[in-house]
Amino acid sequence: MPRNFRSVNKKSVQLDVFYGWDVDVKQWFIDVKMTGFTGGNLIQWFNSESNYKKVLKNFLV
Repeated sequence: MPRNFRSVNKKSVQLDVFYGWDVDVKQWFIDVKMTGFTGGNLIQWFNSESNYKKVLKNFLV
């Protein structure tokens, strides 16, 4: 699965969400940062696709 991107508006906060399967690490990931800021990314890695999809659903609503 390639790396995906979506810009999400959560009330007054704009988030950039990168997510997908990392072919090098061989794990699912979600990478979140605030739009317009250069640092401070939050990255979470997942061993199972089901846990990954459950958490991702909260960001992409």
